[in-house]
Amino acid sequence: MIQIRSMCLSAHLDSFCRRLDELSGLEFIYQTDDPGAMRRKVGWDVSAAYKNGPMTVESYSRALECDILVEMLRELDLMEARAIAGKPTVYVSERWLKPLVIKGIRLPAIFRLLSPGYFKMVRRFVQLMDCDRFFVFPCGVHAVYDFVRLYRLMHGDLRCLFRAPDVNVDRHLCGVVEGFQRMRLWGYFVAPSKHNSEINRTRGTVLKLLWVGRMLCWKRVDVLIKAFKIVCTKRAAALLIIGEGPEKDALMALAGSLSINKLGWEEGKICFTGYVPNDKTRELLREADLYVMPSNAEEGWGAAVSEALLEGCPVISTYEAGSSATLLPEECLYRANDVRALADKLSSFNGGNVPDISYTWSGERAAETLLEIVR
Repeated sequence: MIQIRSMCLSAHLDSFCRRLDELSGLEFIYQTDDPGAMRRKVGWDVSAAYKNGPMTVESYSRALECDILVEMLRELDLMEARAIAGKPTVYVSERWLKPLVIKGIRLPAIFRLLSPGYFKMVRRFVQLMDCDRFFVFPCGVHAVYDFVRLYRLMHGDLRCLFRAPDVNVDRHLCGVVEGFQRMRLWGYFVAPSKHNSEINRTRGTVLKLLWVGRMLCWKRVDVLIKAFKIVCTKRAAALLIIGEGPEKDALMALAGSLSINKLGWEEGKICFTGYVPNDKTRELLREADLYVMPSNAEEGWGAAVSEALLEGCPVISTYEAGSSATLLPEECLYRANDVRALADKLSSFNGGNVPDISYTWSGERAAETLLEIVR
């Protein structure tokens, strides 16, 4: 029996969980403060065919006893108890060293260790990493670097206070991390396209750009808008922005006279629309010439990159986003917050490489590979 403990039922876990259920019998337990309401609002199907339910005392007891636990929460007591009992545990996590933001001031992530509680948590976790039946599956290469950095730091390598260590990572699903046999590269799994992957893209004279998401400050949609204004002086382009969020009014003000309310593209304009159902978003990805992900290092993974690639849409993204640094070639990346670098990428874009991740990063393959590794 496998049990998965996570914050919520997520569309990005569904195919993975369904395959695990087929292979081994699965119980998925999620917290009752389910943040999936927004996902349901945009049309994601987060209902589950496999057994699932809220966190309870009984479910915690079953998590202690199950054959394999896939843990996506930081329940150190639970993981330590399983380690003592010699039971396999797979810990799945995004970055532990995202930038530290205090009252709008960004500090180096390593400053998190100045908190006694955080330091104690890291030390306990590093001790778990030395246990034979404990596996760490970081979501994206940046998460890999974080865990290697913390491990080496807690083992006395003080150079890791100042920089992440150099480490080779096999950039494939469950790729081995050099020096860490039980650490494997992981991520999230988007449903494959319902359409033929060989989409016939006939690009017009206007470059159609797309961004989708929740408008938060660290998504840096402002950088995209500023870059778009530069691009419009060099070539015909149109930008469609889909989503809501606390930054929307400021972003529309930044767009100024270029801003219009429209679901689609119009040359020289920035079209804003609210949430769009997921099926419609995937359709728009098939129509777009390019998807842009301008997020900074606070972006843990960034599933929109995977969605775009699965619809055959090229992507230009920041190196700092976990999915793009893991899935995209170097020529598709730029450093976050650099308006000029993004504008140059967009201005010179003339079609791009679209990595085929339909099999290599599928939830079904992830479930099968995880069982092979743990068994």
